Amino acid sequence: MTDVESLRAQLRDRGYLSHGIERWFALDPWSSRTFWAELATVAAKAATLIALFGSLPCVAVMLNRNRPLAGIETLELFAIYAATWLTIGFAVVLAVALLLKIRPELTIDTSRGLLAISIATSAALLVPLGWWWYEFDGTASAVELAAGGALATIFFLVSTIVVSAALLSFSIYELQRIPSIHQKPRGVPLAMAAAMLVAVLLVPAYATPERREQPPPLVVTSPSQHHIALVGVDGLSDDILRSRPDLAREFALIDPVKRMDGASTTERWASVGTGVPATLHGVRAVEGVRLAGGAHVLQSVSRADFVLRSVGERQPLPPTIRRRDYVWEIFAGRGVPSLAVDWWTTSDARFAALTSIGQQTIFAAAKNNALAIDAGAEQRFLHELDSSQPRFATVYLPALDVILNRVAADPSSRLSASIRALDATLALVRSLRQRGYDVLLVGLPGESQSGRAVFASTMSMKATASAFDIAPTLCALMGFPASAEMPGTSLTGEAGPRIASYGSRVSSEAPATLNQEYYDTLRSLGYIR
Repeated sequence: MTDVESLRAQLRDRGYLSHGIERWFALDPWSSRTFWAELATVAAKAATLIALFGSLPCVAVMLNRNRPLAGIETLELFAIYAATWLTIGFAVVLAVALLLKIRPELTIDTSRGLLAISIATSAALLVPLGWWWYEFDGTASAVELAAGGALATIFFLVSTIVVSAALLSFSIYELQRIPSIHQKPRGVPLAMAAAMLVAVLLVPAYATPERREQPPPLVVTSPSQHHIALVGVDGLSDDILRSRPDLAREFALIDPVKRMDGASTTERWASVGTGVPATLHGVRAVEGVRLAGGAHVLQSVSRADFVLRSVGERQPLPPTIRRRDYVWEIFAGRGVPSLAVDWWTTSDARFAALTSIGQQTIFAAAKNNALAIDAGAEQRFLHELDSSQPRFATVYLPALDVILNRVAADPSSRLSASIRALDATLALVRSLRQRGYDVLLVGLPGESQSGRAVFASTMSMKATASAFDIAPTLCALMGFPASAEMPGTSLTGEAGPRIASYGSRVSSEAPATLNQEYYDTLRSLGYIR
């Protein structure tokens, strides 16, 4: 047996060559079916291993950013990313093999050359992974960086071995030996390693049962006769409020507040209303992706993830995404008549003590006009206020943020529209005071807007340190204890005892379906890119 034939036999024994692959050098790529069949076979084998290891960092990042996920959803993510990497890996190996075949000057004549080409190819495979990771909103956590970085490193090393194995047939006649990295079989060990790493990701998702809803805890409340109205104005900063003396005069306290962290409008305002950080309330984005048969909505999805966005169902976040009650839902659940209008991740609902009017009907009726959204919310708010006269009422007004930060307009039009939005806010505050309500106003600057957040109150209170103080303050005013999950403190000066938690939100709603009109409105107003 000649040296070359011996090398062929060794390569076939190690799973690198099929029976015809070593004939590439003698075949015309444009007319030989054998050439294309053998090339496709080897590229498919290499792409399979690339897909197994390439999908791991993607799934790990998605699990970290979108937990909790059910086992079936984790499996779907793995299948989607594996199929994507299979396509990418097949195309890359095919392209490199053809390039080496049709460009004789690139012939591999040393094992060092083979390794250099394999490393370059593996580095090219890391480019789409890095781009995909970079296009997420928000910074990665330390755990995500550690897990994703480790798996990406493994992916790079495995890709180098796999690509060099796939291209080894081009070098056997020049090298007359098998490079050291291929002295032992690699296919089976790599497949076993991939299976174990996949199990590390998938098994915990199947092994961890879904948390069952717990009954709301019993709490001791104090008698309170306050009638409180909370007005949330998105896009309102401390300097904007002070630039309107007529509006500022309505309040006994105006206090600049540290900007609230958060990747999206919904996350920040959910933190204000619940009093807890996003890690507990679970609201992260405006738009989510629901996988087929999945019970959860993926809120953190890379803008470069075209495959997942096309495979999954894109939709605004349903109310079921929120894992903690807003404080007014806590009040209403214990007998305090409450009204809430136009808040994120709420739906139209009427219970014994709660009237909730969600965003979908108000946004859809506004016909893509930001000022009409505020006008519709204020009209519904005052109508319900006069009808039921609740002890606690709240409304969220997004128009100022849309005008200043989201839609394109010339400076004069933007100024005119923002003045009209502030005029409407002034009229609302005066209407509430005339109806006997103490008004608390909170404003948060938009994502790209300068300035500090602001808290204003018609009642005398302590200075505000954070927007997280709003929820404990409302609890104190309504005679409820704050929970230990709330990082803020009450501005009333009453630091009463706290309960451990009000528990997870109890919801009997089925997974919501896409309201296309509401979705289109969010897109036209700049909430969805």
